[in-house]
Amino acid sequence: MEGETEIQLERTLGLKEALMIGVGTMVGAGIFVLPGAAAALAGPASAIAFSVAGAIAMLTALSASELATAMPASGGPYHFINKGLGPLFGSIAGLGNWLGLAFATAFYAVGFGNYVAPLMASLPLHLGYVSALPLSGAQVGGLVAASVFIAVNYLSTDGTGDLQNVIVIVLLGILGAFIALGATQTDLATLRPFFPKGQGAILPTTALVFVSYLGFAQIATVAGEIKEPGRNLPRAMVGGVLLVTIIYAVSMLILLGVVPLERVAGSGTAIATGAETIFGAFGVGVVGVGMLTFGGLLATASSANASVLSASRINYAMGRDGLMDSRLSKIHDDFNTPYRSIVLTGALILVFIVAGQVNALAKAGSVLHLLVYGLLNVSLIVFRETEAMGYEPSFQVPGYPVVPALGSVLSFALIGFMALQQILLAGGLIVGAVVWYAIYVRPRVDDTSALATYRSPPAVEVEVEVNFNVTGDGRASTLEGGGTDG
Repeated sequence: MEGETEIQLERTLGLKEALMIGVGTMVGAGIFVLPGAAAALAGPASAIAFSVAGAIAMLTALSASELATAMPASGGPYHFINKGLGPLFGSIAGLGNWLGLAFATAFYAVGFGNYVAPLMASLPLHLGYVSALPLSGAQVGGLVAASVFIAVNYLSTDGTGDLQNVIVIVLLGILGAFIALGATQTDLATLRPFFPKGQGAILPTTALVFVSYLGFAQIATVAGEIKEPGRNLPRAMVGGVLLVTIIYAVSMLILLGVVPLERVAGSGTAIATGAETIFGAFGVGVVGVGMLTFGGLLATASSANASVLSASRINYAMGRDGLMDSRLSKIHDDFNTPYRSIVLTGALILVFIVAGQVNALAKAGSVLHLLVYGLLNVSLIVFRETEAMGYEPSFQVPGYPVVPALGSVLSFALIGFMALQQILLAGGLIVGAVVWYAIYVRPRVDDTSALATYRSPPAVEVEVEVNFNVTGDGRASTLEGGGTDG
């Protein structure tokens, strides 16, 4: 029957496509939504906060690179944690990462709708049936956009990669123009005082902007579809984080070097304000604002498209491993995509868009991602210390065990700087994952993880040869034994 064949996904994504998936997801809220909020918290020092967040993300990117080259299969962080720590933590990581990405996709899609809603309102269209729906223009635009991205992912992984390449290359070109022209106008005096809220504002701002770096691990979720994973995975993940960190930090310095802090602090359109000033100096202020607005539209589209791809690979992998219904791991005969997992993930995303409150869901998703990143680093340490059989990565983390230990501790620590409501919502989802494990997973799946194997080494067979010297009265007087210890 069509669509019922269970085969491995084809490796159709090269280094460029893998890099674009990571960069395209990260260059979204970080540059088009968060600069104003970050500036309000730390002023020009927000550039340091972006750099610190990038450094913490780099620690986990290095760990994820090693794990991905040892286990280049779809599923990413979930797969590594499940194999290293067992199905309990696999259930938490899998459901948490899957729902977190679905939350984020709904957030990105509604963000896309926010950009196109004014354009739609200006068109001479008479869509009375749309206005009768209890949905905002942003939600309607988000539903349309999400539906398109779900369809593209359903029909072709190649098509998803090609679309991502075009979007991200154009987006990077727009940001490159903003940085290049802005660098000629930056006034260092405008950056003073550099720490208007004190150095203590750095870590809270780092927690705020860390959501900008969640995309790099999405590269690992499609590891089973990347060509030459041993070479391309580390380059894409580490290179993506490095490139995006530079873009964020430099953009913040240029923004606050051309526009006074009070004009952009707390603004949701801080980059557009900066673009008006920067491009205005060349007599093309309106064009510049239009370019950045178009860039924002591309950024949200890119993030949504890549998130649909990555989220669907997580429940595909969970179905493959028995942590969800195995029917989710079926590959379409014609399109070679995990069509059932894409449909389920897409349906959830559409429900979240209609339900609203996508901002709160996206923030809870950030907490879940930090938890997953912490567990990912712990998993690497378990693989190394247990010397798990078959664990032979082609890339190894430099500075082991300091790098994964720091990556784990700092990921968990950043959760403490999140809002209590976000932590509680994420905590409720974690409890749900534990219940799912107890009811569904545990009766069906044996724990063959590296940690379980280390705790319960295979039994050693004992062979003992016994010779009796019997005395005249029939009693055994000596006992001679040989064999292995048991």
